[in-house]
Amino acid sequence: MIDLSRELTGICQVYERLAAQQRGVVLQFMGVHAGAGVSTCARAFARLMTPRLSRGVWLFDLDFYTNAQHCVLTSERAQAFYGAAGPGMDASMDTAPLFWRVHPELVREDGRKAGDRFYLNMHQIGAHALFVSRFRTDLLREGQMVHLRQAKAYWAAVREKVDLTIIDSPVLNRSRGGLITAADADGVIIVAHPSQAGAQAHALRQQIEGRGGRCLGIVYNAAPVQAYQSANYAAQ
Repeated sequence: MIDLSRELTGICQVYERLAAQQRGVVLQFMGVHAGAGVSTCARAFARLMTPRLSRGVWLFDLDFYTNAQHCVLTSERAQAFYGAAGPGMDASMDTAPLFWRVHPELVREDGRKAGDRFYLNMHQIGAHALFVSRFRTDLLREGQMVHLRQAKAYWAAVREKVDLTIIDSPVLNRSRGGLITAADADGVIIVAHPSQAGAQAHALRQQIEGRGGRCLGIVYNAAPVQAYQSANYAAQ
């Protein structure tokens, strides 16, 4: 596992400032381009903060069709380090609407509708207060699609239960869903390579803020994702 604690100190300070003003904090990570290391950064921040927070950390992966964060944190290597992942837990918070929606809705043979809540679970990692999402793509039927939508009540309910919620969102050329959840997050951390962190980062910031989101800073990642060693945090 890669240790980014020194590089992520700036984001820790951002979290502490926000946490002093409210009960729970929702932070989102977005990349300027593919390969920027967004998932690595989000996961490292989750691991860094988990031992510090009594109500734990929830890590949501918006790449529903790959569940990459769940795959990494439940790999043999991760289980040897953290322990086995727990069973799926309901992530719906008993609120509506949820930030995800499956359409068309599945109707069972007995006429009952399968609600959106059954498609997304949270799994505890070992005995730690770290939980990672897993979207049940195996439950989708032909023709069904997953859509994201704003859900302020949902994220408010999460804040009441969890100290820190982290949203790992795909780059915009893969999915624009991150712009939807960004509006409900307390802020967005942009991840970019230094050589591409100028105009492209500014353009991403404009898109986020144009949809009602708030940009908190940029992580400059100069290393390949597999060898992520250094980053610089610049408050905006």
